[in-house]
Amino acid sequence: MKDISLKRGWLILCLFLGFGCTHKPQDTDKIDLLRSKQPTDYVWVAAHRADCLYAPENSIEAVKHALYFGADIIETDVRMTKDGHIVIMHDYTVDRMTDGTGTISEMTLAQIKSLRLKTNWGGRTDFEVPTLEEFIELTKGKICLYLDKASYDIPGNEPGTLVRTLLEILRRYDVLEESVFVLDWPYEKAKRIFGEDLEKVIYCPVIDDKIENLGPYVDEYLEKLHPIAFQFRMKSLDSETYRMLPKILDSGSRAFIAATWPEHTANHDDQTSIFDDPSKGWGWLVDQGFNILETNYQNDLIRFLKNAKRR
Repeated sequence: MKDISLKRGWLILCLFLGFGCTHKPQDTDKIDLLRSKQPTDYVWVAAHRADCLYAPENSIEAVKHALYFGADIIETDVRMTKDGHIVIMHDYTVDRMTDGTGTISEMTLAQIKSLRLKTNWGGRTDFEVPTLEEFIELTKGKICLYLDKASYDIPGNEPGTLVRTLLEILRRYDVLEESVFVLDWPYEKAKRIFGEDLEKVIYCPVIDDKIENLGPYVDEYLEKLHPIAFQFRMKSLDSETYRMLPKILDSGSRAFIAATWPEHTANHDDQTSIFDDPSKGWGWLVDQGFNILETNYQNDLIRFLKNAKRR
């Protein structure tokens, strides 16, 4: 039996739920509010790999879903092809998510565009691997793009080549202020590679016990950049990372955390929220002061936040 087209499945879902497939416009004020660092009870939702539950992860269709259902940020993964183009793919190879094989950095854009994405259960679709430009055309002025994997060095290129290539594209499309970078670089390295764009993008330094001299690292960012947000990665509550939370909140920066991973949330993650009690996962994080939450379950998290009067 042929695999049922994911696109047909999405159309059927649309009809069942009573809405069209055209995504509705987002409230662009939420981007301005995020950047303003103004105190608010609003909690921003970042969709991990866009809507990775009901469409192939990091696909155009996944972006359309995330836009429709009301995510504020789309987390996605950037990779550079052999001929210098940026495609959206989590892995460094195309093996898992397409009907082809190969390492992205050793393939041309034309070779990658000839492939077709797989569904999350392995079936073939008619969808292509998207480029960053195709993502931007859908999201500009509506939602923030969190460009993960940006810190990776490209074989045969100087360190920071990927970030500089991304910044060139973002400048060309005038979306620097809608672009999120989450990196564990010390301030000096971030400033050297980003240049003046460091103040234009939404730059979120990572806070993690793995970072050497974590206290001075955080203090330097607070003094020299005063970031819009920091992303926390805390394995337990008995960690220097967790003890940094009051300082960050008192500074006016926002606290960002990926509920996708138990090791980032001291086990207050998506799985706890979905399979036990959302108040023990997402609710606990919000009560602690985290107001940017990355999730695999954007629809469920948004519903929870609306019930909690946080959206």
